[in-house]
Amino acid sequence: MQFWKLISAAVLALALTACQSTPLQQVYTDPVPYNLTEPQLEQAILQAGAGRGWLMTPQGPGKIHAELNIRSHKVITSVTYNPQSFSITYVDSVNMDAKKGKIHRQYVNWVTNLRQDIRVRMNQLSLAK
Repeated sequence: MQFWKLISAAVLALALTACQSTPLQQVYTDPVPYNLTEPQLEQAILQAGAGRGWLMTPQGPGKIHAELNIRSHKVITSVTYNPQSFSITYVDSVNMDAKKGKIHRQYVNWVTNLRQDIRVRMNQLSLAK
């Protein structure tokens, strides 16, 4: 009997941990390598997003609409960029439990991966010059 109580408690703790939300950081901003042009920045951002399964849609100079659909989850962000920096801003989400300044913890992972891939692409372009 004691064994099953312990197993039940462990399963419950695991389930609660898996569903935890994290504070929603509205904007992530990173510097851009100094020698990239705006077309190169756009190229790096579009390629990085596409490589991670994001639907990337240019919205005019310096702005890209980025949308990620995974299973029943949807995340919408706006990526803005200029020769000094790029920013990823939260716009909306579906099934991500975004409320009271918190969001599903997977959002942070997805945006972090996108940011890292954008930085890698930009660095590759910068070194190729």
